[in-house]
Amino acid sequence: MLIAESLKLDAKTKNRYQNMKRIFFLLVSTFFICNVALAEKVRFTASAPKVVEVGEQFRLSFSSNENGKNIQLPSIKGFQILMGPSSSSNISTQIINGKVTTNSSYTYTYILLAEKEGKYTIAPAEITVDGDQFKSNKLSIEVVKGSANTNNSQANSRRQNNSSANRSQKITQENLFVRVELNDRSVYMGEQIIATMKIYTRLDLVNLGEIKIPSFDGFLTQDIPIKDISLVAENVNGVKYHSATIKKVILFPQHTGKIKIEPLEVKCVIRQRSKRRSRDFFDSFFDNYQDVTVPRKSRPSTVTVKDFPDNKPYSFDGAVGDFKLTASIDKDSVAANDAIALKVKISGNGNLKLIKPLDFDFPADFEVYDPTTKLKTKNTVKGSRGSTNFEYLIIPRHAGEYEIPSVEFSYFDPKFRAYKTRRTPSFKIKVGKGKGGDNVSETVINSFSKEDVKFIGKDIRFIKTNSFRPRIKGKVLFGTTNFYLAYIIPFLIFILAFIFNRNRIKANADVARVKNKRANKVAMKRLKAAAERLKKQEKEAFYDEILKALWGYTSDKLNLPLANLSKDNISEILLSKDVDQELITDFITILDTCEFARYAPSSGSAEMGQLYQKTMDTITKLEKSI
Repeated sequence: MLIAESLKLDAKTKNRYQNMKRIFFLLVSTFFICNVALAEKVRFTASAPKVVEVGEQFRLSFSSNENGKNIQLPSIKGFQILMGPSSSSNISTQIINGKVTTNSSYTYTYILLAEKEGKYTIAPAEITVDGDQFKSNKLSIEVVKGSANTNNSQANSRRQNNSSANRSQKITQENLFVRVELNDRSVYMGEQIIATMKIYTRLDLVNLGEIKIPSFDGFLTQDIPIKDISLVAENVNGVKYHSATIKKVILFPQHTGKIKIEPLEVKCVIRQRSKRRSRDFFDSFFDNYQDVTVPRKSRPSTVTVKDFPDNKPYSFDGAVGDFKLTASIDKDSVAANDAIALKVKISGNGNLKLIKPLDFDFPADFEVYDPTTKLKTKNTVKGSRGSTNFEYLIIPRHAGEYEIPSVEFSYFDPKFRAYKTRRTPSFKIKVGKGKGGDNVSETVINSFSKEDVKFIGKDIRFIKTNSFRPRIKGKVLFGTTNFYLAYIIPFLIFILAFIFNRNRIKANADVARVKNKRANKVAMKRLKAAAERLKKQEKEAFYDEILKALWGYTSDKLNLPLANLSKDNISEILLSKDVDQELITDFITILDTCEFARYAPSSGSAEMGQLYQKTMDTITKLEKSI
């Protein structure tokens, strides 16, 4: 009993110990997760120009997404702290689909003065947020010798008038130029080159005009995406410039020898202080500026392209770079006439676009389709990186055990100046019988290669042996009457058609005659449009169509322009054509009725219908009379 009770106590003690251990582990994990989450939540970053001049004032800024306290700067050598820290904050709130998000930023700014040339590193600063310490990133700043303009006066006044001084400088090739920078000028054929097109300025550059990019003849090009064109400080031979990258391109030379790259041409818009003096009293207190367009052209560049070394492997086909090769099949056991996919992937950095599919030695009983190619590349400042994938569709036609031999892929590595070879594994495939077994005819046809197709069967086809007599088909046509009529009749038909067509063209050339003949037909079309307006009870449009029909008919029939027709002279013209006076009166009456009814109160459909019928009768009688 005592032993049993002691065992029970030991078990309870053990369970309590395990529970306490679990609770302790949960507390430690929760504390660690909270610290990690807080560390990920707080962002504290430092920023400053990369290049400054001796005597130049610049901003050293620290930004945080949480409000902090007790910011502590490290010891700063080579710079004098003129002011700081000045703090500012920005809080923005967004509501998207009912979800409220708030973003906060707190900035602490110091004004520093560069005192001595050299390269300096500013160690991380520290800030306290909710009792925890956070460090910023470290910065590297290069201090270069000041220009002549900056050495002529004291530092403070020079910095305050820096913008005006830059704007008043003369535009020379030294303070504004463009370059096409190449990371290498002596490469092997197919080796990639990074071409960077940049502009350098010490003036007030406000815009870029027309840009003419070199054509890069002799190279295959691929663009490297650039987010935006912005000016950054850069040290050029100990002098501070503001530079902007216009374009970046990857170049793949396509032939050996010296290839010349055409210059880059850019039109720069520079803002300068205007030399023109104004008589206005208030203009003397302000600076006047004007924008000047300055063309700039880079120097031409030359690239020397070397041929590959002589010891080329037989499997080398122009691939240049650093690559990896993988190959696989989706299944190694199939039935006859089932498809197999062989996938080959070549990945790495180099001229991936120029890599061709590998030439496998497939068994003769396999039907192989042309491989599909999928190219995935990403162009960066380190070159073209990605992969090219080839997929072969294979169909074995009858049962058996087969092997796809290993294939070599060779490329030239310019870093080691040597050829490298990769091999695919060999694949063993077991093919079983298809549905219904192996058909003899199918096996015979597909067991030979495409270059060795033979006809299997009887080599001499059946010859007809029964006797036959040739039939005589009557008399010969040549020299008979029908033979000559076959030539004469089509010729006569052509002559008649030619004469008829000439007369038709001549008749159509007489515009007055054509209008006269078509006057009645055109008038009836307009009356048909008037009838449609009558059905829709569109009064004004109906009377307008009646007027068009009457005036158009008389203009076409009498060969007079509409501008020369009026109610006064129409009666005289119709009388001269021996038209009855009563018919002329009806014609004039219809014109008056239409002109009056267009602006009078709405008429009934019965009156409009009577007018329509009267117009049709009048035009018909005029056609007969004229």
